[in-house]
Amino acid sequence: MSRVIGCGIDVEELSRFDRHTGGNDDALLSDICTEREISNICGDERVCAALRFSCKEAFFKALGRSWTNSSIGWKEIELLFIGPGLENFRVEVHGYAGELLSEKNARIGETSFDFNDEVVIFTVILLQDRE
Repeated sequence: MSRVIGCGIDVEELSRFDRHTGGNDDALLSDICTEREISNICGDERVCAALRFSCKEAFFKALGRSWTNSSIGWKEIELLFIGPGLENFRVEVHGYAGELLSEKNARIGETSFDFNDEVVIFTVILLQDRE
């Protein structure tokens, strides 16, 4: 049996990502995304960028942290799409973020997202197995 030890939800306006996609200014993406994520664009590039940012923010929140008050790096959390569309994905955690999960004997229980023409929303639920 497992118990929820963290839940993070993040909502981002897609318009915030207009200047960071389409070859305009990719500084934000290179700062927060791994090479695997950058080469793993599926579907609408702006939606993918917003989902990745939102996933990372939701994960920080689920841990009770933020990127400003923790040693977790943006690139320690990866959102990778499987296949040509957005239907299948996985979230991978590395580095200090992974160490925090191990220390808490926790794991990613559920991740989900949705989007429309204006916003993306990402949810991360962290679970701890009871002994």
